[in-house]
Amino acid sequence: MAKFGSESHQQQSHPHGWSLEGRVALVTGATGGLGKAIVAELSERGADVHSVDMAGDGVFHADLATANGNRDMIAHVIKAAGRLDVLVLNAGVQFMAPFDQFPDAEWDRLNALMLDGPFHALKAAWPALTKVPGGRVVVTASVASYGGARQKVAYSAAKHGVLGVVRTAALEGGAHGLTVNAVAPGWMDTPLMRGQLEAQAKNRGMSTEEVVAAFRASQPGNRFVDVREVAATIGFLASPSASGISGECITIDLAASA
Repeated sequence: MAKFGSESHQQQSHPHGWSLEGRVALVTGATGGLGKAIVAELSERGADVHSVDMAGDGVFHADLATANGNRDMIAHVIKAAGRLDVLVLNAGVQFMAPFDQFPDAEWDRLNALMLDGPFHALKAAWPALTKVPGGRVVVTASVASYGGARQKVAYSAAKHGVLGVVRTAALEGGAHGLTVNAVAPGWMDTPLMRGQLEAQAKNRGMSTEEVVAAFRASQPGNRFVDVREVAATIGFLASPSASGISGECITIDLAASA
C-alpha cells in the first residue's frame, strides 16, 4: 500500500512547524525598512540569517543587479554556513518619471536589480536549495505586480516579471521539495516609500506631508501596512508549516486592492 507521508507533509504536521532552528537563511535588501524586519523575524524563528545589501555594517556587500554579484552572494553564504535553506529576495529600488521621459538607464537599473537579480540568485542557489527537501524561496513583489503605476513603468514591469520567475521556479522546484512564493505588500512607511515623496508631491501639487496623509487616508483602516506584518508572512512561507504553498503571491495591503 502506498504511503502518503512525504517529507514535506511530515514537516507540516510537526508541532514545531513555526521554527526555523537549524536552517540557514539569506536575506537581500537587509538594511532597508522591510529587510530589517525580515531579518528579525527569521532570527526570532531560530534561523542562522545572513544579510546582504549594497552597503551597511554587518552585511555582505554585493551588487545584485549583476549575475556575478548574485553568484558571489550565494557562494559566500554556502562557504560560511555550509548550506542554504531559505532565500529571501527583497532588494529593491525606485525611480519615477513620466513614460515618455523615463531614462533608459533607469529602466535598465531597476529591471537588472528586481527582475534579472532574482533570476540569477535563484539559478546560483538552485543546487543548494534542491539538495535536500524543504528549501524555501520568498521574493518581495508588490501590488504593482498586478497593475500599472503612474510614472513607475520600470518598477511595475519588473514586479510583473518577477512573478513569472517565481511561478516557473515553483513548478520546476516542486519535485525537489522546494517551494517558491512571493509577497505583494501595499503601502508601507519605509525609506523606499519616503524616497518617492518629492516626486509624488510634485505630481500631485501637494506637500510631502499632504502626500503621506493622502496615502494613509486611501488605505482601509487609515494606516499603512506594518513591515512586521509582511515579515511575519515571509516567516510563515519560509517555515515547515507552509510546505503545501508554492507558486503563489500573497497580497498584504489591508484589502486596499479588494
